[in-house]
Amino acid sequence: MTHVDVVDLSEKWPDSAGTPLPLVRLEDPRLETGSYLIEPGERVPETGTTRHDGDELSVVLSGTVVLGVDGATSTVGPETLIHIPAGVDHFSENRGNEPVRLLYTILGEL
Repeated sequence: MTHVDVVDLSEKWPDSAGTPLPLVRLEDPRLETGSYLIEPGERVPETGTTRHDGDELSVVLSGTVVLGVDGATSTVGPETLIHIPAGVDHFSENRGNEPVRLLYTILGEL
């Protein structure tokens, strides 16, 4: 029988604040999936941008996040899928009044 992992996200949000919380990691192919809680007023990273060597897919579950890519910004709300290609500089900022809860998956190297 195949092993299946089920994660109760309601228990994981407190551990997802301040830094992403990996929930699933695979080595072949390289993959990481996790939860991230971005508090009101928080910017990730605090200054500048971040990038990954693998593609990133994120789903915003609640809240609204401002996504900065290539000097432009977009406001992204709940029930939205975000795809950020490998090597693209980006940041996320919560300018709203409620926490942003999102799930992310990075395909390839972090």
